[in-house]
Amino acid sequence: MRKIDLKILDPRIGKQFPLPQYATEGSAGLDLRACLDEALIVTPGQTHLVPTGLAIHIGDSS
Repeated sequence: MRKIDLKILDPRIGKQFPLPQYATEGSAGLDLRACLDEALIVTPGQTHLVPTGLAIHIGDSS
C-alpha cells in the first residue's frame, strides 16, 4: 500500500468538519468536505477553489 502524507491546515478538521472518509462500503475514493464559513453557490459555467483544510502529498513511487 502506498503512503500518503496528510497535513491538517484547519484546526476545525476532525471537530467541526469530519476527516475524509469512505461513505459506503466499496467506495472507490474518500469523500472530502468543504471548509466553508458560509454557503457557496456555484452556478453553471462558474469555477471556484473550494478549501478543504487539508494538504495531501502523494509521492512518486519510482
